[in-house]
Amino acid sequence: MLSSKKLLAAVMVSLLGASFTLNAADAGIIFRVTQTSPVGTITLPQPATFAVTLESDSGSQVITGVDFTVKPGGTAGQGGIITGGTNLLFAQGGFFGSDFPPQGTGLSVDYSTFSFTGATLTSTPTQIATFTLATSGTAVVAGTYSMALSGLVVLDQAFGEISPVSAVPATYTVAPVPEPSTLVMAGLACGVGLFKLRRGRGQRATSGSRS
Repeated sequence: MLSSKKLLAAVMVSLLGASFTLNAADAGIIFRVTQTSPVGTITLPQPATFAVTLESDSGSQVITGVDFTVKPGGTAGQGGIITGGTNLLFAQGGFFGSDFPPQGTGLSVDYSTFSFTGATLTSTPTQIATFTLATSGTAVVAGTYSMALSGLVVLDQAFGEISPVSAVPATYTVAPVPEPSTLVMAGLACGVGLFKLRRGRGQRATSGSRS
């Protein structure tokens, strides 16, 4: 079975009668994954949202198609699974404007989209997709993981494959809910701190009235 990348190339060759070759004159493209919510540690079983962006590392670049595969860290769902997402690039009127994730198990999900109109990338990151990571499964294990991208393909205005392309993964941390005793101790510490603060203010006010 053809991968989404090979399928996209095959369809475009059939439609346009063109060959897909690397264009050395193209600017390089950088994929980035960032955790957008929550900020910081993901507390089990809290879901998290991630975004994928594209940027050009040297000048403006018109692109017409994008493919990639996203994979949460760990094995067998230890770092969570992808349960949904949104395609933000060519989402309206794109020839291959697909819902994301269009296929996959949640442990590894493919993204593919194409449009004859194209879009212009600059050095400012352009958000092309968002997706949700679920951490409520029994297989999820607390730890620090990497949200990685692979199978990177970007097509230029002439429907050629841009090179080079690279990816910057996101590092995320999944942590268990604090034990009740820990929460109680934290609450007591806050209470003691507030009591001392108020007591200190009261003593200063009394001292001031006496003088």
